[in-house]
Amino acid sequence: MNLLQLFSALEINERDSLIKLTDIDWKTKVAFPSRVIRLLEDTEKWSPKAIFCFDNKPLILFFENPENIEDLHKAIWNFNESPIAIVSENDIITVYNGFAIDENTKLLKQLGGDDVLNDLNYFELVTGKTFEKYNKDFNYRGRVDNKLLENIEESRKELCNKYSCTPQTANSLLGKIIFIRYLIDRKVKLNFEGKSKQWTNQEFCNLLVDKNRVFNFFEYLHDKEKGFNGNLFPIDKTNFNAIPNDAFRLIKRLLEGDEIRTGQKSLFQLYDFSILPIEFISNVYEKFIGKENQANSGAYYTPTFLVDYIISETVAKKIKSNGNISCKVLDPACGSGIFLVESLRKIIEKYIVLHGIADDKQAFKEVIKRLAQENIFGIDKDESAIQVAIFSIYLTLLDYQKPAEIENFKFPTLLDTNFFVADFFDINANYNKELEKQNFDFILGNPPWAGAKKGLDSVGKNYIKQRQKDERKLKKAFEIGINNNEIAEGFVLRASDFCKSNTQTAFIIRSSILYNLGYSEESPFRPYWLQDFFIDRVFELAPVRHEVFDRSNDPAIAPAVIVFYRYANGENTDKNIVEHITLKPSRFFSIFKIFTVNRSDYKRVEQNKLKQYDWLWKTLVYGSYLDFNFLKRVKEEFPLNIKSKINNKECFISSTGLHSRSMPLEKPKDTSLISDIPLLETSSVEPFFIDYSKIDILEVNKIDIVKDVRIYQAPMLLI
Repeated sequence: MNLLQLFSALEINERDSLIKLTDIDWKTKVAFPSRVIRLLEDTEKWSPKAIFCFDNKPLILFFENPENIEDLHKAIWNFNESPIAIVSENDIITVYNGFAIDENTKLLKQLGGDDVLNDLNYFELVTGKTFEKYNKDFNYRGRVDNKLLENIEESRKELCNKYSCTPQTANSLLGKIIFIRYLIDRKVKLNFEGKSKQWTNQEFCNLLVDKNRVFNFFEYLHDKEKGFNGNLFPIDKTNFNAIPNDAFRLIKRLLEGDEIRTGQKSLFQLYDFSILPIEFISNVYEKFIGKENQANSGAYYTPTFLVDYIISETVAKKIKSNGNISCKVLDPACGSGIFLVESLRKIIEKYIVLHGIADDKQAFKEVIKRLAQENIFGIDKDESAIQVAIFSIYLTLLDYQKPAEIENFKFPTLLDTNFFVADFFDINANYNKELEKQNFDFILGNPPWAGAKKGLDSVGKNYIKQRQKDERKLKKAFEIGINNNEIAEGFVLRASDFCKSNTQTAFIIRSSILYNLGYSEESPFRPYWLQDFFIDRVFELAPVRHEVFDRSNDPAIAPAVIVFYRYANGENTDKNIVEHITLKPSRFFSIFKIFTVNRSDYKRVEQNKLKQYDWLWKTLVYGSYLDFNFLKRVKEEFPLNIKSKINNKECFISSTGLHSRSMPLEKPKDTSLISDIPLLETSSVEPFFIDYSKIDILEVNKIDIVKDVRIYQAPMLLI
C-alpha cells in the first residue's frame, strides 16, 4: 500500500497530529526543538514524507520509495528521535525500530510488515498500548550512540590506565578525534600541508601512525590563518610528547571500527558524525568526568527533555515575543553546555527569521559568532567541562554553514571571555567583573547535587559567611543559610548576585530541598528564599524519579524538581502566585519522556501560604489544595498527632517493621514468631499495587531489629 492508504489503515490524519513535510507551512504546526527541525529539513541526507506526533514528539517517520535504503537507515538512527520508521517501497510496507540496529544486516531492526499495523493505529498509539507492547525494543542501551559511547569510554580507560595519559590529556585527545571525524563526515575541505581537500576516515587513520604529523595536524586546526582558531581541546607540546605511540594506534583502532574491549568490529563506522546531537556530546562529557568524579562533585548528566522544557519556558518564549534577538543566558554549572547550545540555536534562528541568510556568507559568519559572544556565558570548575561546552558551541556555529563555507571559518575565542574555568562561589575570580556588566535575561542550569562533606567547600562556605555579614546591616527578616551544606542551595542563592530586575532563574535541584520537614527549623534556606525571591513555578519530578535520570551513571540519584524564580530586590513576595505542577508516571514519559500533566496536578498557591505552612510543599506533590485545607483543619482541631492519640488503645498499633544487615550477625534477633510469613521487599511495592512475584526469603541470621510482631498478624488495616 502507498502512504495515503497506510494513513487510512492506521486511522490517522492531519487532525490527529499527522504532519506532512511536503506542506510548506508544516513548521508552524509543531513546536520541536530547533535541532529536530534542522534535521528534518536536511533533504541531502533523507526525505521523510510525514511524521506522526504526540505532544511534539515525532513518534513515527514515514518514507516512500527511498533512493538508497542503507543511507536512509543510517540517517534514521542518527536522527535518534523517532522510535518507529515505516517505509513504503513499491507498495510493500516495512516497519522498523528507529533506535536499534540488526548487527547482521547493519540495517534497522524490523518490527514487522502489514502484520503489525494493527498495533500502530491511532487508538493504540495515543493510549500507549503500542509502546507498552514494544517497550523492550526501544531500550536506549541498544542504540548506536550508546554502543559508540561505551567504546569511547573504553578507549579513555585504556589511554589513562594502559598508556599513562592524564585524564585531561585523554579527554583532549578524544575530543580532537571526534571533531576531526565530524569535519570528515561533513566533507569539509582541510588545508593541511598545503593541500586543500576532503579527507576520508582511512586517510586520517593512516596519518595516526606518524606522531609528528599528528601533532602538526592538531596545530593546523588551531592555526589562526590556515586553521579554525579557537580553544578546542588544547594539548601543549610537553603533554603531547608524553603520549606513547601505541596510544595513537589505539585511536586508529577506534576510528577503524574495532570494539576496544573485545577486538571485534563495532558500530563506529555506522555513526554519522556530521550529525552530532547535543545529547551525544552531553553523554561524552559524562564519560569524560567519570563515575568517581561525578560522585565526588555531584555533577550529573542533564536529560535533553528537561533542557527542552526549560528552554521552551524561558528563552523560546522571550525570543518568540520579542523582535529583539538579544537574549543573554548564563549557566553557572554549564557542564557540556547543553542549555547554552539550545539557547544559541533559538537566538540564531530568530535572527534568520528576521533577516534571513545574506548572500554575503562571510557577513553571516560574523553575525553568528557575534551572537554567541554577546549572549552565551558559562562557568564550571571542571576544565574538561568547559572544553566540551566550547566544542558544543563551535559545532552549533558550524551547523548553520555548508561544508564549503566551513573551510575558512574562524572560531571565536570564548575561553576567559564567555566561558570560565572557575568556582561559582569565588567572588574574587576574574569572571565576576565580566559577568556583572551583563544584563542577563536568564540564568539556567543543573547545579551539582551534593550535601554534607561533599557539598559546599571552603570557598562556598566563605561566600555564605560573607553574604551573611553583608546582609546583617540590611536587617532582613531571615538570615541567609544553607541546610546540610547543600551545594545546590548555594547556587540558588548565589545566582541572585548576577540578577537584574528582569532576570529569571531556572534550576534543576534536588526535591528534598523543598520537602524535607524540619529544614525551616534547622536552617533558614527556605524562609530566606521565600522571603527574598518570587517563586514563579515549581515543576515536580519526584513521582517519576526512576525515569528522569535513567541514562545517568548513577540512576539512583535523588528525585528532582525544576524551580523557576526571580530575585525580589526587596519587594514583598507574599501575594506572588506560585504555579506547582507535578508530573506523574505514564507510559509515554517512561519510554519517550513526553510530559502529560493532569488538571489535578496543576495548582496555584499564594506564596505567603508556603511561608506559613512549611508542610504544604509536600502536600502539593501528591495531594491537592483541598487536601491542604483538610489537613490544616485537622491540625488545628486535633493538636495531638495520631500516634499520641492511639498509643494507649490496644486496638491500635504504631510500629515500624524489621531491619536486617547485609552480613550475618553473631546475635541475630529472635524471629520465631514471623519466620514463616512470606517476605515482600520494599522494591515490590509499586504505586497503587504490590508485585507478589517478588516474594523473598527472610534471612533470619541477619535480623538486628524486630519491633512489635503484632503488625504482621492478620487481619490488619494498614494506615
